[in-house]
Amino acid sequence: MGKRVHIGYHEDELFRNFPIDEKVNRIRLKRLETAQLESESLQIKDFSQQKKIGNLANDLKMVKNELRLLQGDIKNFKKERHPLLLQIQEKNKNIENLKSDDSSVKTNVYYDKKKSSKVSLCKGDIVAVRKNPNTRGKSTKTQPRYRGPMVNTEILPSDTYRISQLETSNGRLYAAKAHVSQLKAWRSWNEDSDDSGENSDDESGMQRPNRTVRKPMRYRAFMPDR
Repeated sequence: MGKRVHIGYHEDELFRNFPIDEKVNRIRLKRLETAQLESESLQIKDFSQQKKIGNLANDLKMVKNELRLLQGDIKNFKKERHPLLLQIQEKNKNIENLKSDDSSVKTNVYYDKKKSSKVSLCKGDIVAVRKNPNTRGKSTKTQPRYRGPMVNTEILPSDTYRISQLETSNGRLYAAKAHVSQLKAWRSWNEDSDDSGENSDDESGMQRPNRTVRKPMRYRAFMPDR
């Protein structure tokens, strides 16, 4: 009784060189085996966690490399963006110039068709020139719009003429350059002025009807008697 018998070694490290008595409680052995299994499982979990950490580190390196590549692409794009913007601005400028030239050509064609073709003056023609109205305390409606008679003394380029007054005014002879848009034949100007004078006389002879202003009626005038 109480004699200890050596039965050898267990395969695991936990039970190596561990003498086992015949009366050793089997429950303790079971607990020792369970502790060994738990230790092994913890080692396995630790290894798996280390593996995951390694994978995360590799992923982080890949992300850093991709970010560096992306930053390099952004820097290159910034360098290439300036000449691209200059090209776009130059292209837009050329388009605006073409539009402006096209608009000026259309304006000139319209003017040549509608304006300059109507009046063709020769040297020695009698004309009237448009007069700037006097706005100092006078009505511009009663002031003459043209000044004349004038004689065309020279034909200048770009539909421009040199004109001079036939008679001196206050000892001075009026002479100037005028565009064709400011000139009018003397005969047509006289006819227009005569017509305008007749119209003004007719309008002055006509009487305007008197206008009666009615006072507003009260709202109660429309209400029935209660």
